[in-house]
Amino acid sequence: MTNINLSYTPEDMFREVVARGREQGVTDQSAYDFLVEEVIEEHRKVGEMHTDDPTEDLETHLRGRWADYQAMQDEEAN
Repeated sequence: MTNINLSYTPEDMFREVVARGREQGVTDQSAYDFLVEEVIEEHRKVGEMHTDDPTEDLETHLRGRWADYQAMQDEEAN
């Protein structure tokens, strides 16, 4: 995965997605994928990412963590 060398890591972004997903009650993959896009776009808007920075690798990585997200939600429920 490409590291665009900013103040956050892919793991930081995933934790943000998890926290927001819990707040918003995200329980299906479609909503999770939309949330991933939303989080990345918000980081662009606040200037943490330049609009020309490639985000496909980051987005693919975060979308690929759907199973991790589900597991974390299951742990919280138990």
